[in-house]
Amino acid sequence: MVAAGLLACAGIFVASLWFRGDLGIYSRDSEQYWKIGRSVAEGRGLSFDGVRPTRMRQPLYPLMIAGVTSLFGPSVRPVQLLQLAMAMATVIIIAVVARQVFGEWVAAVAGLVAGLYYPFPVLATEIRTEALSILLVAIVVLSWLLAVRGGSPWWAVLCGGVLGLGTLTRSAAASLVVLMPIAMWLVLRGRSGAWRRPLIALAVAVLCLIPWGLRNWLALGEATVLSNAGPATFYVGVHPMVVSHWAHYMRSIERTPGYRELRGDSSYLGPEAARRFRQAAVRRVREDPWGVFRRCLVKVAIAWTYPPGSREVLERSERAFDALRVPQIALLLLIVWGAVRSPRELRAMAVAMFLGVSATVFLGTPTARYTLPFMPLGLVLLSRALEGLRRIPSEQAGTPAER
Repeated sequence: MVAAGLLACAGIFVASLWFRGDLGIYSRDSEQYWKIGRSVAEGRGLSFDGVRPTRMRQPLYPLMIAGVTSLFGPSVRPVQLLQLAMAMATVIIIAVVARQVFGEWVAAVAGLVAGLYYPFPVLATEIRTEALSILLVAIVVLSWLLAVRGGSPWWAVLCGGVLGLGTLTRSAAASLVVLMPIAMWLVLRGRSGAWRRPLIALAVAVLCLIPWGLRNWLALGEATVLSNAGPATFYVGVHPMVVSHWAHYMRSIERTPGYRELRGDSSYLGPEAARRFRQAAVRRVREDPWGVFRRCLVKVAIAWTYPPGSREVLERSERAFDALRVPQIALLLLIVWGAVRSPRELRAMAVAMFLGVSATVFLGTPTARYTLPFMPLGLVLLSRALEGLRRIPSEQAGTPAER
């Protein structure tokens, strides 16, 4: 079943390449990551224009692009194939986590379900951070679990290191740097030295971030580990149209004079543009804090209740797009049921990850792919629920005493 999941993952990847016209750079984000990665490969450092140093995007994914294109040439195809390998590795790790907790049958189901979960291979075809960031989250899930289950302290080191690398891939992962050690402590409390492994994980994560913060301070005069793209996302996230026009929010907001004035003529998000977006977003929050808070809660509900990668369907048929929300909600209900039927450590990890992912949406935009970091764990919980459904008929078939 795991092998079938891996074949399905590869098949969906190939079909997606064919359907989308064999492209990899689909959006402005893709173009920005590609330009920065090529700048590194050509010896010009982390720069968007090849001249000025930038922190417009987090560094790890452009560095990956630079490494791959330096070895195989300036083509997106080697990067796409590496991302397919990452998606397949994610499937395997999901199966391993399920086996650690629930045994071989749930592991087999998890491997098959993860391979069929189309956002993993579909997003692997794009020049985006998702394939790398989701793989890193899957490694965090496995190492966190082994750390709290009494394995070697090196699992806590690995967990912290990968949390740091995740933040160097996407700024949104910074919330997990705090939440995952807290969840680890909550599971371990009452045991001797319960604080040690959470502290190790937190310390290693911070150590991984220090070089990036130091580079930004020396090169840009800003001692921060977050990207310049964050304030623009924050501005869009608190804009009223992000809820009133949520199905086409980005297109609608970008057409407003206010957005165009803040962004300027270029697609480059430098420190000045980031500062303008941040000031405008903070001003809007101060003017209407309760309204912004309510809209942010609505955004979280919107993002969780439509499937990642379905916006292309929206462009063709709003009715079909709405219909896709039914299986997504059913998926979430099964994940919740699986969490209820899971050990305490998985429930604690699920709460921490749900809060971290929801915080990203709360402060940003209602984009369903922002919920994907939860899914390596979510698919394990889903597999537990499916195994529970399989057992129900056999339980009902027994005698009352057997039941």
